This record gives sequence, structure tokens and C-alpha cells, in this order.
Amino acid sequence: KKLIKSKSGLRIVTEKEEQRSPFIIQEPQWVPDKEATNCTNCSVKFGFTTRKHHCRRCGQIFCNLCCEKKVELPRMCFVDPVRICLTCESSTHRENKFFQKDLKLLTSGAIFLFRSLKNVNTNQDQLMRCKLSLNHRYLLFDGVEIIEPLDLNHILSLKVHCDKISGSNSILDLEFSQNGISKLVTLAAAIDGPEKKIGINWISAFQEAYNMLDKFSEDQPVM
Repeated sequence: KKLIKSKSGLRIVTEKEEQRSPFIIQEPQWVPDKEATNCTNCSVKFGFTTRKHHCRRCGQIFCNLCCEKKVELPRMCFVDPVRICLTCESSTHRENKFFQKDLKLLTSGAIFLFRSLKNVNTNQDQLMRCKLSLNHRYLLFDGVEIIEPLDLNHILSLKVHCDKISGSNSILDLEFSQNGISKLVTLAAAIDGPEKKIGINWISAFQEAYNMLDKFSEDQPVM
């Protein structure tokens, strides 16, 4: 990793693309000062007493009242808290929770009952630990030899099911592509006690991770 300085502040970034977390996003392009005569949010006119401020999260221009809060932005690798607008507050709060709490849970992993790729009878299910790789690019299935590390980009869909007995969202279906073939695996947080709660929380965190990647893909410009 290396420390770089941009007009938004200091950032610690990964030098090699193949090691970069897929949840990290680049800084937005700033709207040029000359293109903004009014605040993007409240429409107040800029002047001598009303200065322009760029939101580091979206790059739009706001007045001080609409862009006064400084928060951490781990998704953009900033070292210090930076200025964001009111519009970006809620999404930033959600992203920060993911980076500060959910990612730690995902990389630590949880114990599940793993149903084989062929969806055979439940008596062939086996216990395994599912976790996110340290570079956040792969799902690892420790204890199951029939499936290789799964690239998150190869996940086609996921579905969370409610366990009828416990009433909790403790079952996860993952559809993914492998060698051009669509496959399905099921993970069930089927162990009672603390491990079951960890499994349920892990599924919730992974659902947030998948939604974040999906939203990021939608926001990318079409080349």
C-alpha cells in the first residue's frame, strides 16, 4: 500500500489492482467551481459570504450548511475525516458500518451446514466454515473440497430464507457461474447456540456486501 495526496485529502491505497478490495471506490470527479452558481441542495446563491464546498463522496457543490459534516470514508481509503453533504450522509453511515463491523465478521467467517453442488439428501450435508478472503475478492469454503474459492464477480444471485423452526433468516442460497455452468449451493446456520447467531449475522453481512457490489456495478458509466 502507499500514501497518496489528492485535492480531497490523504488516502492509503493498494498499488496492485488484483489486491484491491472490490468494495473500495475511487474519488468522484468534482463539479468545476465555475459550473455552480447555487447550492445543489438548498439552491442558495453563492457569493462573498456563502462559500462553495465539494462533497468528497459525490463531488457535487454545496453551501456550508448543506456540507458541513466531516466523517470517515473508509470506502475511499481516506486517512482523516472529510467533508460530505447531507444527501450522502445516510449512504456513508451504512457504508461505514459495513467497513467497520460487517467486513470483520465476513473475513472471520461462520460455521454452516453445506449442501453439495448436486443438492443431494441432507444426510450428505457437511459442516464447514465460510469466510471472505482478506482481499475481499473470494468466498472460501474451509472443510469442503468439492468447491474452489468463489470469485464474488461470479455470483449470479443470492436468496436468504427464513428457518421455519427458529423464525430467523439463517439459510442462504448462492447461485454462481463456474466454467460456464450455473451452479447452486446452500448454506444453513444450523448449529444452536452462539455459532448459530454468528451464522445469521454473517448471512446478513454478506447480503449487504452483495447489495453494495450490485449497486456499485449499476453506478458505473457505460463505456
